[in-house]
Amino acid sequence: MHTRCLQFNGLNVTLCHQPDATQAAALVKVAAGSHDEPERWPGLAHLLEHLLFTGSQRWPHDGRLMSWVQANGGQVNATTQARESAWFFEVTPDNFSEGLQRLQDMLSAPSLTREAISQEIAVIDAEYRLLQRHAAARAEAAMFTPVTSPAQFKRFHVGNRMSFGDSVTDLQAALRSFHQRFFHSDTMTLWLQGPQSLEALTALAKAFAAAFQPHNSARRPDAPITLSPNRALALQQEGPSAFWQSWILPTQFRDGVTLLREFFLDDAPGGLVETLFARTRASQPDVKWLYQSDADMWLAITFVTEAPAAVPPLIASFLEALRDTTPVQRQHYWRLAQQRLAAQSPLLQLQARALGFAAVGDCPDLDALLNEMHAAAATTLMCAADVKGETHRVQGYDLSLTDWQTPVMNCPPVRWTFYPQPNPLPLHAEPTGQAVLPHVNPDETQGTLVLRPELYTTWAAGAACEPELRPVFAVLRHFAGSGEWREVQGVWQLTLRLPSDNTLLSAALGQLVQCLKQTHSVSTPVIAGIAIRELLRQLPHRLATSLNPQCWRAVLLGGNAEQHRRLSRQLSVLTVNSPTRPDYRCVGGETCIPHPSDDSAVLLFIPLGDPQQLAALRALALVCEPRFYQRYRVEQPIGYVVSCRYHRSTDSDGLLFALQSPDCPASTLIQYCEDFLRDIAIYIDQQEIDLLKTPLLQVKEDVRGVALRQANGLPNLEAERIAALTEGEVKQVQQQLLTDRHRWQVLYAKGKN
Repeated sequence: MHTRCLQFNGLNVTLCHQPDATQAAALVKVAAGSHDEPERWPGLAHLLEHLLFTGSQRWPHDGRLMSWVQANGGQVNATTQARESAWFFEVTPDNFSEGLQRLQDMLSAPSLTREAISQEIAVIDAEYRLLQRHAAARAEAAMFTPVTSPAQFKRFHVGNRMSFGDSVTDLQAALRSFHQRFFHSDTMTLWLQGPQSLEALTALAKAFAAAFQPHNSARRPDAPITLSPNRALALQQEGPSAFWQSWILPTQFRDGVTLLREFFLDDAPGGLVETLFARTRASQPDVKWLYQSDADMWLAITFVTEAPAAVPPLIASFLEALRDTTPVQRQHYWRLAQQRLAAQSPLLQLQARALGFAAVGDCPDLDALLNEMHAAAATTLMCAADVKGETHRVQGYDLSLTDWQTPVMNCPPVRWTFYPQPNPLPLHAEPTGQAVLPHVNPDETQGTLVLRPELYTTWAAGAACEPELRPVFAVLRHFAGSGEWREVQGVWQLTLRLPSDNTLLSAALGQLVQCLKQTHSVSTPVIAGIAIRELLRQLPHRLATSLNPQCWRAVLLGGNAEQHRRLSRQLSVLTVNSPTRPDYRCVGGETCIPHPSDDSAVLLFIPLGDPQQLAALRALALVCEPRFYQRYRVEQPIGYVVSCRYHRSTDSDGLLFALQSPDCPASTLIQYCEDFLRDIAIYIDQQEIDLLKTPLLQVKEDVRGVALRQANGLPNLEAERIAALTEGEVKQVQQQLLTDRHRWQVLYAKGKN
């Protein structure tokens, strides 16, 4: 990675040349957020974030960044925070210049029409109602309760129909004033990253900056944050209990926090995560920024835990132990943080650099940060269903809060472990059997093992074994390997990058396999929050032919013969790669998923009947995605969640519709999906299909998934089929999806409609 920092017309620019990148990304950050909006207009910054996507001088209707990126198979989004806002996208390098032109135009010359304002008010009102049950959003708002000044921390900032008022004319004037005040080159920062040379990226940045001029107006200074003495709170919250702890820190410690985060999140034996899990059943660790400004940063660490009161003394003990870590250990964890950053896509790397945690440059000083955290009184929050409190209105949420009388607990001594250390994994006797294991491209490079349940199945107990697998993955990471166990396209999958130490490899895989052989309890409670997410979580269970498969599929990419031998031996205790491949039986149906949300939500998955028509399905999805969004988010706005895209779940390819609405019943949402699928035929012509061949040919699928599918006779997206695509093939798939109603898998939540 090579970087260059420049300035054009007062616009600060950071360029990142990543030679091996297959995508290119851009991010623009504006030094204005919800704390900068007029008190009369709560939610104004958030509304402007939405409106910039709705049209601009050069692209008032068709070809706007949002629909253009969707049509080209890329990613696009934005975020509004307290003192900054950001817009970002990622596409193929060939399309990058066109995307930058659209981003430039929407930020410099937005239309902000009355019609668009009215439409986005409805969308944000739906988002506001959707967030009322979102546990993380409510807990984050509760963390700001101790703030006594500035008042913006407690002020409503999401926005809703009531806060925006009845006068679109007045609101339009306020939006234009806010845009004119803050969208200047000296309040903006641009990041570009991709495989292009630094010279090419420089030219793109210079062209982008030409649309903006410096304003030379002083930005409102960051007011110091003052807190009340009582900083321990309890929040009544349905669902699993959780614990939050936070510190307000000067911005000079940003890099130090990135290093600290790596120590915090290390799952290896003897680390914070493993110890908290063993003593309090803590899981789902997260480190996040609650607030960032030029002067201060508000850092939070969160856990889901059965014993919140036991967490603070363990965190305090851990922070104290960090003082004794050696320079070698700190450098080791800094390299891990750098590897974490490098493994991400260009867009995620830019988001980390601009908004999150990015390990860039030399290893920072940790001692000064630890001293600062010790001096800064921490704010803590315990979330549980049985909390009895008084209602407080914070950021638009009605929160039941009370003081948390933290019991005095003696922390039993902990032998904290920091790496590098000798391999802590016990050796297992090598099995005598040998599994059939396809070996793709054998060589001396670092090999990757992929292991997953049988085709067309998923494992209902997959999440239950994750806590036992994570420490093994963490050890591998300390020895230049890695591992992960996560749902990939609806199927729990083990991915293992092999360490060079074969003894460690055998020990790690032996422990992983023993865990996968065990019987795990299965618990799938409905998760309160956003209904559509619960439907997505349930979809693989509705499509799978089995939730408790007894067989596995595996493949090894790269790696040498000795590694292949060891893997084959260890995998022999499982039933792996049966010569008989199962047939897929698609059974449709409608399922109502109970959910506490007031919104109705629908997830409609229509599987492809003939796997050989995969290219035509992918083309149809690209035709549908921007037009579905345009119809039900812009022209006939039904709510915040509007999506139609290609989707693969439990080895079944199909078209996935997702809608969530505070006003429309589920039956109406299903009808909207069917109407759209019928109407889309008029947009399918050969000219459209030929245009879509370029983004389809540029799709970069995960090589591990491709190899496993090839080894098991499942089709992948092929360049030859894309090149030969015709209008007739795509229309044929569209008609098949429309008429095969018996194959439709519909999941819905009723809501209050």
